[in-house]
Amino acid sequence: MRPGSRREVALCAVLVLIALGWILTGLRADSGELHEAPVVLVGPDVVTAPLVKQASAVPGRPFSAGAVEDPAEAAELLASGDVVAVLELDLSGTQDQLRLATAHRPALARAIRAEVARIEKTRGRSVALVSSSADRHEARSFSPITFATALAGFLLVCVVSLVWGPLARTLPRLLARLTALAALAVGAGVLGWLLAGSVPVGLVLAATVVAAGALTFACEIVGGLPGLLFAAALILAGPLPLVLAGDRLLLSEPWSTGAGWTIAGAAEALLWAASGAGRDGIVQPIVTIAGSALLGLVVLVATRWLVRGLAAPEDAQVSVGGWRRALGLVLVSATCLTVLATALTSALHGEAVPRPLASLASTTQCVPSGPVEDVDDLNRITRLRAEPALQGGDVGVSATLGDGRSIWMFGDTLRDKKLPGAGFVRNSMLLVEPDCLQVVLPESGGAVIPDREDGVGYWPMSVTSLDKPGYALVVVAAQRVRTTDSDDVFGFEALGPAIAQFVVPDGGVPQLIAVTDIGADDADTRRPMWGAAAAVSGEWLYLYGTAREPDPELGTGFALHVARVAPDHVADPDRWTYWDGTAWTKRAAASAELIPATDGVSQTLSVFERDGRWYAFSKSNEFLGDDLVFWTSSSPTGPFRAQPPVGTLPSGVARGELRYMPLAHPDILEQPGSVIVSYSRNSTDLGAVLRDPLLYRPKFIRVDLPGR
Repeated sequence: MRPGSRREVALCAVLVLIALGWILTGLRADSGELHEAPVVLVGPDVVTAPLVKQASAVPGRPFSAGAVEDPAEAAELLASGDVVAVLELDLSGTQDQLRLATAHRPALARAIRAEVARIEKTRGRSVALVSSSADRHEARSFSPITFATALAGFLLVCVVSLVWGPLARTLPRLLARLTALAALAVGAGVLGWLLAGSVPVGLVLAATVVAAGALTFACEIVGGLPGLLFAAALILAGPLPLVLAGDRLLLSEPWSTGAGWTIAGAAEALLWAASGAGRDGIVQPIVTIAGSALLGLVVLVATRWLVRGLAAPEDAQVSVGGWRRALGLVLVSATCLTVLATALTSALHGEAVPRPLASLASTTQCVPSGPVEDVDDLNRITRLRAEPALQGGDVGVSATLGDGRSIWMFGDTLRDKKLPGAGFVRNSMLLVEPDCLQVVLPESGGAVIPDREDGVGYWPMSVTSLDKPGYALVVVAAQRVRTTDSDDVFGFEALGPAIAQFVVPDGGVPQLIAVTDIGADDADTRRPMWGAAAAVSGEWLYLYGTAREPDPELGTGFALHVARVAPDHVADPDRWTYWDGTAWTKRAAASAELIPATDGVSQTLSVFERDGRWYAFSKSNEFLGDDLVFWTSSSPTGPFRAQPPVGTLPSGVARGELRYMPLAHPDILEQPGSVIVSYSRNSTDLGAVLRDPLLYRPKFIRVDLPGR
């Protein structure tokens, strides 16, 4: 064997291995995993904005999500090909509607439906596929068609080379090559036109044949057998993962981009554009196909003129017979290896296992409570032992939903040891309706606002409900809490506020939409803990913050500050403004004290409006104080003035009986001139609480509102 032949064989082997490596690694896309498929969610911005962030952050990035509020705008995006799917949220229920621009792209349609259903399931929701009349046509995929067309152009060159040799040394041979290529292109174009009834489809298929054939001619002329294998790698191996996957969105990088620059991939994009369902533009595909065709034809013609009149040296040319044998051997070997690679990859990889997603779905179960007509009934309910998911808890903030139910949030909650998440969880939720209590239990058995991955949890401070058509948007302001000493009842530090948003369909189960930490983790108590109390008035949600010096004098309370924001933008602190004593400002540091820390409020309190008057209710001087006090004002921005105490609540630390965090419930059993309040009870002896969880439940009393 001549040295040149050895080099050619070695180069051919390298090209085959590279092509097979591309195919082997790219074939994993056949598992149907999505990669950054453009989708749009339709619904109110307050709900879709956090969902878009979450969808775009799903492991593996199956979606590149956006959001609009107008269904007509979403339909335009779908029709133009800017997105491949539209998910319309039905917040009054638990089933959303999925519209696809991909009924004619079966592999992509299946993948989108499966991934959307998987994500929806984690929130206790389902999805229904909605088809429009424009989508009801036969499912098809263009990539096999364009691959077959490019293959035809490649094989034509192989046949010509087997018959006449690799080089056109005479003008008739050149014209014969061009005529054969043109004839095949015309045939492919006519066939495409007849089958699809579309002239553009026929033109694309004809151009594909010309581009594949011309590029193969050029590679063969320049590189001989290695050049022919190089053409096979570009024209056949390059788009093969796309053919098997069914869509570029089912390919990860670099196969997705690489397939788009192949002749078959570019032709597929042009066919989708011709059918009105293109999404990638036509400039790149046209450049790819036209450039390949032009390059090949220029090389073919230029070679003819360069060698015209030159005789082929016998010792420098491979005989036609030898060329045929070498060409046949290479093609057969490459074909066999490709088939083997495909079979091995399919056997080894199979279907991909989706990355697990944390479930946020919740369920409820009614526990009969009897009628609730007065304070005694409220306290009777706190002595019920029938609910293992909420054996004990503190805080107990509440809001009334538009459907008449009330929603309650508790802090550290004790659960029965037989349940998932047994022991204490950072928070829990309770729905109350006539004669029925329903603990909202996440599928994981953990907190309804789940802990962060680093173990930081969320203690609720306030809850507000915003009525929407068919549902309520519930906003829970919480403080981020990190345990510093698990053996100490006071072994924790607060790191800053957070906002949790729930959608509650009328009569349905709350669904967690998003949890947003406000600001960086910082245990500095001089930074107001926004959301320590909250109230809705007019078009604004007022978020009250509490702050004090890091080492206050014994018995000192917290100072009160206030921020406001449009309720639909509560999770975006850039939209918040802060009262500086005279006006609203964007600077949180400029917020004024509405109540000073001296004889101040507890860290968590209640602020509400009744008959045009604003009330702040708390225990004066925080935990170590005794007096239950109302501070009153004519405005949500104060100034608030302390009124005479309406009762006492000694902490009872010396006896190991903790009584703290008095909170008002102005919507519960409302009566003129008074308000229902609760306070948390606990024990310094954890063992006592575990033996009798009734020690760790709130108690209710009714207190008079101060006179004007």
